[in-house]
Amino acid sequence: MLTVQELNDLRLATLKTTVDDWRTMVGRLEKLATGGNGQVSAKDLQKKANAADWVGVNATVSRQFVTRTAAQFDDAASEAKSVLAILSDAHAAFTQHKQDLRTAIDELAKRNIYVDGKGGVIASVPSPAAAGKADIHRPTDQELEVAQRRITRILWEATETDRIAARALRLLTKDKYDFTEQGSTGLEDADHDQGRADAEYWRKEIAKGNVEDWSEEKLARFNETLKNQRDNPGFTETLALDLGADGTLQFWRDLADPGQGKTPEGDRAKLLGDVQKNLSMSLAGASHGTSPEMEAWKKDLIAAGGKLYGHEGIMAKTYGFQIMSNLMVKGKFDEGFLDDYYKGLRTFEAEKKRFDPASIWGNPSIGGAQLDYTAKGPDGDYGTTGSDPMAGFLKAVSHNPDYATELFSREDVADYLLTEREYYDEDDPYGKGDGTVQSRDALGKALLAAGTGLNPDQPHVVTSYDHTDAQRQVFDGALRRLADKGDDFPPELRDDMALLVGNYGQDVHQTTSSPNTNDGPLNYKELLEVSKQVSRDQNAYGILMDGVNQAIVADIHAEHQGDPMEELKRAGRTVGFLESARYQAIATDKEDPSWPAKWGYHVVGGAANFIPVAGDAVQRGVDAAAYAWQLDEQQRIDEEISSKNTKTFETRQEYLTALGEEWARVNTGHKFTQPGNEYLYLESIGDSAFNGNSTANRIAGVAPQ
Repeated sequence: MLTVQELNDLRLATLKTTVDDWRTMVGRLEKLATGGNGQVSAKDLQKKANAADWVGVNATVSRQFVTRTAAQFDDAASEAKSVLAILSDAHAAFTQHKQDLRTAIDELAKRNIYVDGKGGVIASVPSPAAAGKADIHRPTDQELEVAQRRITRILWEATETDRIAARALRLLTKDKYDFTEQGSTGLEDADHDQGRADAEYWRKEIAKGNVEDWSEEKLARFNETLKNQRDNPGFTETLALDLGADGTLQFWRDLADPGQGKTPEGDRAKLLGDVQKNLSMSLAGASHGTSPEMEAWKKDLIAAGGKLYGHEGIMAKTYGFQIMSNLMVKGKFDEGFLDDYYKGLRTFEAEKKRFDPASIWGNPSIGGAQLDYTAKGPDGDYGTTGSDPMAGFLKAVSHNPDYATELFSREDVADYLLTEREYYDEDDPYGKGDGTVQSRDALGKALLAAGTGLNPDQPHVVTSYDHTDAQRQVFDGALRRLADKGDDFPPELRDDMALLVGNYGQDVHQTTSSPNTNDGPLNYKELLEVSKQVSRDQNAYGILMDGVNQAIVADIHAEHQGDPMEELKRAGRTVGFLESARYQAIATDKEDPSWPAKWGYHVVGGAANFIPVAGDAVQRGVDAAAYAWQLDEQQRIDEEISSKNTKTFETRQEYLTALGEEWARVNTGHKFTQPGNEYLYLESIGDSAFNGNSTANRIAGVAPQ
């Protein structure tokens, strides 16, 4: 891939001169080929040759020579036009790439993000001594991730322009005496032509059979083609149509698990993971095709979901749905295709309703094939069965947030996926496995995308707590359905629900801090139960606290009417609410505590991706408060503080103090913040925490201790 330095140093003036020279060349060749201004041309020569009365040898040899020579001038002019079109489009594209890069670098610099010559991004802020009292913005991790993605995308597009143009020009100049090659009409046309050519080449290779015997070098070449062409309809649609629905499914079946003890492992298994991702993205691109042929391919693929695919002489077979779902792990699939796929998959499961999903998909004679190489199995090597097709489908749903929101906003679908359908551990369908249910983990990501409108596998910079009505409906429905599960709340959904709650932090804070539990924007009791279930996992609890802490501090800094004491008291009540949820979680798992003996949670990019970015002043308050509550958590563990409800203020002393001090910094004119009045605002937030805790305990039915 091109570097920032290489793209910046690209001499477009030289390329522009070349374009101008070829434009002149085209004009001259066209005059030689077709004439103009009364000049002699190949066209005139051919016309005279055809009209002449040739006799003897001249009637054959000479006439053919003149005719062929005249045609070569036409061919030369046509090829020159193709060269000009490629060079002209390349110049325009590189001009745009350089402009995009310069714009990105300048804009990022204003956010104190530096882009180095290789394309890496780092925070670039002056030292405290140099900054003095200036309010210097320090880029967050998610800002750096988004910046890196932006720069990488620009460099990738520039590299693609270079690759496509170079290949097109090499094709036109492969024979310096033959001008019959029909060149492309421009860069986009060349891209499609190259894609179709690559698809045809690999179709022939696949048609030879025995793809399981491909060398790693050949498999790597196939992967490189997929990587380069996965966003090119000329390639993706051609390959899909050439293979057909059956051929597509059988190809991955053969490549992923040939049977007879040839299951890939080691470096080949790792490489297959890359192939699987790039093939998934290629098919995702193809799914957006609207031609009659592509529409038929999509219908055929879904219809093949209930068919069995295997190998000659081997009894074990695999359903088409299982194969295809493992080719949906990456990329943004078309909404219409996803919806038809869901309906087909759910109908298939309904037709076999006397069997649970583990029996349908996890049966060793059906689900024993190794189809997923994007994750490591129990043995630590890449490769798992990927037997539950719902997992791959839900991953695809999470990568299309708009469709995810539409899907989960349907009551019957939300009921089915969140409460009715049974999920199982693919590593051990009939046992306990390692405790992780892969398809339910994918369910959490899909639900997160549905409620936030964000792809959980991409970095984001969220700027507000705004949501659409449909996203809000999804969140409300998720709270209701998952709260109803009580202690049967799926562990795989804890971290995703923590992220979702944090994404709605403003509404959460308003709900948890309301003196009247019916006044908040959310259902208080449902939110309390979900918060309790989330708090049973250390990492999920940390994510929850990060999100709500940000909302509390943002509320302290926001403009409000009336006495600022309201924000102080609301902060305390929310802390009391969270303490009640945490203590209830401790009580639930007191016989089998899952938390380690050391507080090990640290803010990660995944959590920050869903929390609105705060201004620098707010962020400093967020960081200070977060540090304080983590100190409290470590103290709780070190001293083995009991779950007595009266301990709320004691166990959250550092955190409540940090929030109180932040409130005092923001409200310097308030009477409680005057010298000597520190006790007043600390007592106020502490009392509010006690009240919030008491309210939560009462709603949860927890007896006072």
